[in-house]
Amino acid sequence: MRGIRLFASSLLAALSVAALAAAAFPFAPVVMHAPIFARYLAFDFAVTPLARPFLVVLALGTIVVALWNLRRGRAAAGIPLACFSAAMLGVLLAQSVVAFLLSWELMSLISIAIVATESERKSVRRAAFAYALVSQLGALAITIAFAMLAVHAGSGAFAAISAAAASLTAAPRAGILAGLFIGFGSKAGLVPLQFWLPRAHPAAPANASALLSGVMIELALYALTVATFVLVAPVGAIAGVILLLAGLAGALLGGLYAAVESELKRLLAFSSIEHMGVMVAALGLAIAASAMGYPVLATLALVAMLFHALNHASLKTLLFLGAGTVVERLHHVTDLDRLRGLGSGALKRSAPFILVGCLAAAALPPSNAFVSEWLVLHGFIDATLSANAGLATLGALGLLALLLGGGLAAAAFVKLFGIAFAGAPAPARESERPETFDASVAALALAAAIVLALGFFPLVVLHPLLAVASQIVGAPAVALGSTFAGAAHLAWLAAIPLLSALGAWWYGRHAARRNDPVWACGSALPARASYSATALTKPLRAIFAFALFPERHRSIVPATSGDFPTQIEYAVSTRDLTSEAARSVAAFSQRLVRRLRVVQSGRMRAYIAYAAIAIAMALVLGR
Repeated sequence: MRGIRLFASSLLAALSVAALAAAAFPFAPVVMHAPIFARYLAFDFAVTPLARPFLVVLALGTIVVALWNLRRGRAAAGIPLACFSAAMLGVLLAQSVVAFLLSWELMSLISIAIVATESERKSVRRAAFAYALVSQLGALAITIAFAMLAVHAGSGAFAAISAAAASLTAAPRAGILAGLFIGFGSKAGLVPLQFWLPRAHPAAPANASALLSGVMIELALYALTVATFVLVAPVGAIAGVILLLAGLAGALLGGLYAAVESELKRLLAFSSIEHMGVMVAALGLAIAASAMGYPVLATLALVAMLFHALNHASLKTLLFLGAGTVVERLHHVTDLDRLRGLGSGALKRSAPFILVGCLAAAALPPSNAFVSEWLVLHGFIDATLSANAGLATLGALGLLALLLGGGLAAAAFVKLFGIAFAGAPAPARESERPETFDASVAALALAAAIVLALGFFPLVVLHPLLAVASQIVGAPAVALGSTFAGAAHLAWLAAIPLLSALGAWWYGRHAARRNDPVWACGSALPARASYSATALTKPLRAIFAFALFPERHRSIVPATSGDFPTQIEYAVSTRDLTSEAARSVAAFSQRLVRRLRVVQSGRMRAYIAYAAIAIAMALVLGR
């Protein structure tokens, strides 16, 4: 077992090094042609400026997961993760239709298999089916859009498609963009195709969830950027507005559902929807501003999006691996209503690093996400102050939605850490050993260090990202020095109250003090009287009841587990807005597949006829 873990971690580390090498040292383009239809079936691979930040994202995610895998998780799970990372590397390097689609489909199929790792559980099978349905429908939409682009350009190479994009007429351009938005947006978790995320993440192993949320969904963001700024450019302001509104909806709904969710990994999945909404809204603002003649604003929004993508990868890798530590340490208990005092009990060494991840996920200082979300808000503020009435309206709408979504996300992570990690610890099990500083804790420490380093020293990456964004927008490098300097100083200024709080905590720990029990009318205060996660967010559920769709309710019952304090449990699980639509589509797909079984007759003559028809169609289309 240990040898398999070491081998798998070595593969992941090698892929991380390969991704960093590709980002730092661009290689000569690699082109492989098929014997026939060479114009369309070329396999082109190269490093582009836009791919470099996402190669760094892939490298950071894989190296942290590789370190965590040395101690936690199933031994055999690391090899599929290495194949998954290799497929994502292929997506980032692909520069032709066939190379991209092949890498994209390999990435999707491997990730579906990883989600279905524990397929003996019914919930896992249903989650894998929902993810497979969305993934394959999205792949179909992407394939149709790319086929239209390749036919129009007369070549499958991205360079030829980009050169011919300006001559696309309005109707084909709109159809292609619709297919790409559906395909890539479903993978990114955009509303209304986000329903697979909170199903797949609780089902997948923690190390897989870290790569799914920290890297894979951001590759969909990379693909959306390539599509809008390279392959179908110029796309016009309407496309930017559509992406902006979809992103704002995701930021709002993701933050809301994260705030009311009580299952740990589902909460993190909804948080990923919220963060992806922020990034897609920034991308939409960049597209709209560029189309309306505001290149400086477009560049700022694109830099903010790229920086937030890097930050989200580091923080969500940290949090999902932390959730995996909770799962394995507490034997699959992930209900926040049943978790207490992990920070001073079962996860004493991991808790400080998970706290850093919670600060970042809530975009609080001095984390990296605080800086990048401040840049996003700065872009929307600049849009509000612009002379263009439409852009100003979008800026005001974006500010309102992002501030509300950010507040809800902060409430979600106050709940997560305050309920599960703060307070008195649960009674320890006799067989439970104290947590030691092993490889899994070291992985959390590494991810937390990256989060804090990017928060305190953002200029290290902001200036390279500015060069990339300026090249993508097609404008000369703009002067955003004062904006970046303000972002760099914010983290240091915000650290002052944090350091003061740490100083007060240290003084309180070492000064003389007296502990008195909480007054409860003369009687002992039972553990069940403490706040639960569900009770803490009850006001939010009452305020936003119109946007929450209850799925099932559990009665008020006392929890009698010997592992945790006795408490009153009352949980209301929710489903997202498209749950019923997804079930209807799934049922229709199952009925359709059953009827299509007739083509699988088992007769050799029928299969030979299928092959003959396919060859004839290929010859006709080739002409």
